[in-house]
Amino acid sequence: MDALGPNTFDFWIGEWDCHFDGGHAVNTITREYGGKVLVERFVADSPQPFEGLSLSVHDEHLGGWRQTWVDEGGSYWAFEGVLVNGDPSFATPVPVDAGQVYKRMVFSDITPDAFSWRWESSPDGPDVEGAQWTVNWEIAYTRR
Repeated sequence: MDALGPNTFDFWIGEWDCHFDGGHAVNTITREYGGKVLVERFVADSPQPFEGLSLSVHDEHLGGWRQTWVDEGGSYWAFEGVLVNGDPSFATPVPVDAGQVYKRMVFSDITPDAFSWRWESSPDGPDVEGAQWTVNWEIAYTRR
């Protein structure tokens, strides 16, 4: 059975104020294309402007979530939905970028109007017991 079902990320849908170490962004997540695709539009206004976009789908044939992220810096990452200590997450299945590290985003402390988000990296594989993950960015989300 798929641990991350088709409604796992419904909590994320909406418009969010995002606060992080000295910065602010607005993240808007909509359900589009017949309700099958979550579209994320991330727009940071401080400390420096930054924009990114993700498309997330629950692939019923493969039994899981997939996400593609792109941004104005030319980044492109493909993620798979996973659980991290019971929290819904997206993780790269293979090492990426020049550093050849695994990356993941973890959604935690989820309530109807807020949640925490962490961007983490590790040189270890996601299935390696005792893998060491470094938190690179933390964002506090509050519903607008």
